[in-house]
Amino acid sequence: MVQWITKAQIIARLDESRIPYRTLTLQDGVDLLLCQRGARIFGPFLDGEGGSLYWVNPAFADAQRFAAFLSAGDWNLGGERLWIAPEVQYLVRDRADFWNSIHFPTSMDPGEWRFESSAVGMARLAQELDLVAYNLGAGVKQLQIETLIRPVPNPLRAVRAASDLMEGVRYAGYEQEITLRERVHNELVAEVWNLIQLNPGGILLLPASPRVEHTDYFEPIDDAHQTHHPGHIRLRITGTRRYKVGYKAAHLYGRVGYLNRHVDGNSYLLVRNFFNNPSAAYAEEPAGLPGQSGHSFHVYNDGGGFGGFGELECNGQTIGGAIGRTSSTDQMALWLFVGEEHKLREICIHLLGVDPTSE
Repeated sequence: MVQWITKAQIIARLDESRIPYRTLTLQDGVDLLLCQRGARIFGPFLDGEGGSLYWVNPAFADAQRFAAFLSAGDWNLGGERLWIAPEVQYLVRDRADFWNSIHFPTSMDPGEWRFESSAVGMARLAQELDLVAYNLGAGVKQLQIETLIRPVPNPLRAVRAASDLMEGVRYAGYEQEITLRERVHNELVAEVWNLIQLNPGGILLLPASPRVEHTDYFEPIDDAHQTHHPGHIRLRITGTRRYKVGYKAAHLYGRVGYLNRHVDGNSYLLVRNFFNNPSAAYAEEPAGLPGQSGHSFHVYNDGGGFGGFGELECNGQTIGGAIGRTSSTDQMALWLFVGEEHKLREICIHLLGVDPTSE
């Protein structure tokens, strides 16, 4: 069963631990909590008492448990985070022994993020970090990363049916403008890796080419969790059966949706809009499949060992090495719609080209 962690619980734990944070208010009274540790985004929160729509570690519910979590140096706070890919290069010491050699560099998470000055109604976080490479090259990658987080307007506001579509529906949206820079140029590549941890129980809707390919990272995904439909793929996020799949940029269009039900009974739709560029390198590849790259989007479903969540994962533009770029800026928007399921179905059709009720 999902434990929906509230805004008040998160604030209490951050205050007790003296971890800096800021509140960013979006449209219609929806809030985000921006946490300096790990540059996390918690929420969105529909009201002061409601639970986070993103999965948040249940340790936030108890002061002693959260203190133990921090003492152990665990990375898995939940929410939305920014890491650096390729995973197989910076997190895996031995690709032939993935689970026994994976580690989480503290320079990446929690890192040394800091809030920087920004205008009212937005927030900026930045850090410098050094990462050791174990595969796809050797040496150290010296990087600087910053993200500017701000509200964005309703993407449906200009369509003729906007009034009808939004009747009885709440909207809130924000974007991250993420800039990744080399501090020193070398042969190693790097790319932004944005991950949203999802509360289980919903369906992920991925618009894609009829020729879409997927790559299994761990145990092969089964038909109970992934199904192909005209113009899209559906994936069940359960948090009880581990899988990770990557999708080639050539077959995607840069949008994905997650349709789920909140603890208060409302249905909600999260839509991620990102720059999907099939000409980019997208150097991420599975540990067991050397050379199998080109994936701009991944979906992870936890088997319960890390907390029972899902992950919506987008990769940014590659820099470094022979790519010809020393920096990149990616914009990743998140549009939230809350309302009755039949209303969200119509919004899915408009924004994703997908009818989630069709066979």
